[in-house]
Amino acid sequence: MKIQSNVNTAQYQNTINKRKETEEQQKKASKELSTGKKVNTAADDAVALSISQQIMKEAKSLTTGSSNISYGIDAANIADGALSNITDSLGDIEQNTVRAMNGLYSESDRAILQEANEQSVATINQTINQVQYNEKNLLDGSTGDINIYTGTSSTTIQEADAKAAIADLENFDVSGNGNNISTDALDKAYSSISDMRSQIGAETNGLSAAYNVNNNTAENLTSAQAQKEDADFYKSVTKMKSSGVVGAAQNMALKNQMESQENLVSKMFQ
Repeated sequence: MKIQSNVNTAQYQNTINKRKETEEQQKKASKELSTGKKVNTAADDAVALSISQQIMKEAKSLTTGSSNISYGIDAANIADGALSNITDSLGDIEQNTVRAMNGLYSESDRAILQEANEQSVATINQTINQVQYNEKNLLDGSTGDINIYTGTSSTTIQEADAKAAIADLENFDVSGNGNNISTDALDKAYSSISDMRSQIGAETNGLSAAYNVNNNTAENLTSAQAQKEDADFYKSVTKMKSSGVVGAAQNMALKNQMESQENLVSKMFQ
């Protein structure tokens, strides 16, 4: 014989359902505490997870772009340092040239000055040929413009051809008559190198500004992503404790219902 109370059965099932809900809440709170995130799967919050992943993608792109920019800044600094050395060598050539234009200097004196100038030109050429970044020549005009991708857009380090800038110095001669010495080739080289340094300085400033913008934006995006995903530990702990208390109460209710059902059956057979 089967005896069943519809009322008690409905109450029992309702308590079971609520107990399952409480268990799910407890599991979710436990996962939040273990992972540190309130959104671990699409089931937690599909929209928040989608937005969070898009934000993370943008932040990572900007961070990688910042690395690209830092390489560009390094290359520009190396090129500028080399151009500074070239400017120093041009200064040596200028001093020797001014001396050679002195009418009191002899031809042998000017020959010594010419030899010193030729050595300075050789030093400049050596500097130009040796200046590289990651096997790319920076000052001989062979690399062309260098594109730097910043993560959201591109910027360019323009080609610097210092070899062409000092080409006229290859035949620059101060060994003859001091009255016939012209500084045109030297002035042209000075002007070209100065323009290159100005260009590189502007590019470095632009790259530095882009680097700062990237980092600030990536930091803000990371903060926004954290707000979407990261768990509030106080709330998670509260939910964990609350669901534990509710779960214990529900277990007690289930136990009481089962005992009540057993007592009812027992009385019916007395």
